[in-house]
Amino acid sequence: MLNNNRYADLLPEFELDIVRKAPQEKTPIKPLVAGDTLPSFHIHKKNIISRADILKTVNGSLPIAQLLERPLVIAFHSVHWNGYGQRRLEALKDIYADIRVMGGSLLVATAEDKATFDYTTQELQLPFATIFDQHNHIAKKAGIYSSTDPIWDRVAGIEEDVAIPAIYVITPSLKITYATTDAWFEKGLPARELLSAVYEASQEEAHRIAI
Repeated sequence: MLNNNRYADLLPEFELDIVRKAPQEKTPIKPLVAGDTLPSFHIHKKNIISRADILKTVNGSLPIAQLLERPLVIAFHSVHWNGYGQRRLEALKDIYADIRVMGGSLLVATAEDKATFDYTTQELQLPFATIFDQHNHIAKKAGIYSSTDPIWDRVAGIEEDVAIPAIYVITPSLKITYATTDAWFEKGLPARELLSAVYEASQEEAHRIAI
């Protein structure tokens, strides 16, 4: 006799999760902008890829605000941005010294771990501080990453679940004084704008301290 019973009819607990669960609600990315405050995050020693600037003395885990004495340029990166990601690192390398002269520091937050990042960027000999943004933790706080609004769903050539390109200038109080994002991967690094923003933020910070 033909048995037409399904496992799910006999043992409902075995029914597939994909059947039981409702579709995940889409939460679109919403990047922070100038005037917003970047939510605090910790720098963990285990996630440091390259020490420079603010990371030279980090041992253990510290909130980012405790490491800032001057404005910080925080730039996001992923090797899965392909050529765009490589060009972004090269452009940051080109203006790194200028960022320092203008009174700022630079921190790159990459979606890759140390082994992957070092392997794919070894020829660049990057001089700036770099950290592993594990699970896009910082990118989520900046509003440039959402697992339910993936880049690969709208930008050809991106096949991994990554954040959109973004650069912020933040003060020691974590206030964002400058923001630039590139959701469609169409822009280069706005070097002049960025350096002007760093200089203005450093002057404002110096004035605040002097009062």
